[in-house]
Amino acid sequence: MNTAAPAQPKRFAVITNPIRNLILGRQNERIEFLMDSYFKLSPEGRTTVLVGGILGAVLFVIAVIALYVMALGNLQNNLDQAFSSTNKLRELQQSYAIADAAYTSLERQVTAANEGLVLISVLEQKSKELGLTASGFPPQLPRTDLAANNPLSKNFQSAKVEFRLSNSPLKKIIELVTAIESTPHLLRVTSLRIRALYQNKLYFDANLEVEGIVSKK
Repeated sequence: MNTAAPAQPKRFAVITNPIRNLILGRQNERIEFLMDSYFKLSPEGRTTVLVGGILGAVLFVIAVIALYVMALGNLQNNLDQAFSSTNKLRELQQSYAIADAAYTSLERQVTAANEGLVLISVLEQKSKELGLTASGFPPQLPRTDLAANNPLSKNFQSAKVEFRLSNSPLKKIIELVTAIESTPHLLRVTSLRIRALYQNKLYFDANLEVEGIVSKK
């Protein structure tokens, strides 16, 4: 025999009875009091109460509808914002994918160009090709970290070399700078200081600083 079914009305009554007693009274005395008070009114008073009750009901319905419309409008706004945010997220994902692909391509390009780079050897070779006398090379490449905002700073470092050219024509110095920055090793001349010779105005001494990007590995 199933005894679970009667338990549901009892549970419902436990919740509804206190509310009913609060509004109507334990023996419906509040509603009886209201009805008795209503019938004691004059006909004009009864009419006023009826009209007031109808107006109150109408205003209550209008208020409920207005709240529903406002809630529906807020829901629509939230949906529109969520849709807009989703589109922006998709655009950002596409932009990130493009930027990531560009960075990967740049990283591969730098790695291929400067893999096994010995900066001093390149500079000595370029100087000899132009018949220039270079000196003052350090015994090893000093390396420093790239700026934190440089996208290559995670896997690469900066290697710089300073050297001197003695008694060199200005044209040859400019040709050397061009040759250095035209190599496939992605080098650049970051500093160039030229000093004229008093005894010969056609020849100069020059100090150059050249930077290359090398892998941290």
